Amino acid sequence: VTLPVLGFPSVALARLSDPSDQSLANEAVRHAAVDLGISYFDVAPEYGDGVAQERLGPALEPYRDGVFLAAKTMFRTAEESAKDLANTLHALKTDHLDLYQFHSISTERDVDEILGKGGAMETFQKAKEDGKIKAIGFSAHSEAMAVRMIESGLVDTCMFPINFAAYHYGGIGKLVLEAAIEYGVGVIALKAGARGRLTNITGNAVNVPDSFHHIPEWKRQEMIHFPVRTSKTHPTCWYEPEDDPEELNRLILWSLNQPGVTAVLPPGSLDLLDGISSMLRGRSTVPLFDQADMKHMLDRYKDIVPIFHNRSESGTKVST
Repeated sequence: VTLPVLGFPSVALARLSDPSDQSLANEAVRHAAVDLGISYFDVAPEYGDGVAQERLGPALEPYRDGVFLAAKTMFRTAEESAKDLANTLHALKTDHLDLYQFHSISTERDVDEILGKGGAMETFQKAKEDGKIKAIGFSAHSEAMAVRMIESGLVDTCMFPINFAAYHYGGIGKLVLEAAIEYGVGVIALKAGARGRLTNITGNAVNVPDSFHHIPEWKRQEMIHFPVRTSKTHPTCWYEPEDDPEELNRLILWSLNQPGVTAVLPPGSLDLLDGISSMLRGRSTVPLFDQADMKHMLDRYKDIVPIFHNRSESGTKVST
């Protein structure tokens, strides 16, 4: 599967919960597709508990034939994931997805359920045979589980945090890149523009309702036991994004220059998208990362807690 280098973070549409906000979503998507030349759009039912995909569908409809559209599901069984896929196709006003992904894999149980009898992989493979999806992928927060999924030989892409601080100070990313190269799996760099974790001071607590419409109960429980925070300045980000435009572009370039990485999803804030796009727009190849920046970046991020790390279970639970 071939992906455009820069994706549109449709999680940014999750706050547009009122149907009257559709015009705002329409303009955001038009600006991305027409003005910025972005042709890769990523969404998930979890974003706003269905809101993001409901806004993206009508907004993307005029451009659908010319873009690469990816979605996800957190449901692990064949039956539940089939229903979720049908709902997503309906919301996105399309008859197929270019990429469908198992969302937020972090435990052995996730992988066992997905790959086992009656698991969601059965839905994905049938949907691929039927032309409803073109490629199979996953997103993961646990490096060990990502490697398991890659080594299954059943996936085309892996979405994983290829993040400077997580790689250098959290011990996360190297094994995924090595496995992806060995098995010919494309890597989509997740959280590339993150500085680090949010704290009680820098982030806002997220209220967890008694139930969701599009999010399974296991994820709701995880949000209770491993509380999620959102950025005060970028409320659709579950981490602290790099606000300095020059530093943000350094982070993005570092991620895109890692062996095996084919695409990147920027922070889920439309305020940061134009600057990243301007660095990549109109280029036939990704600009090279300047190795002279390495010492500066190591110094800049040495005292933060990486968004993902291998120090404890919570290192895989910080965000979605």
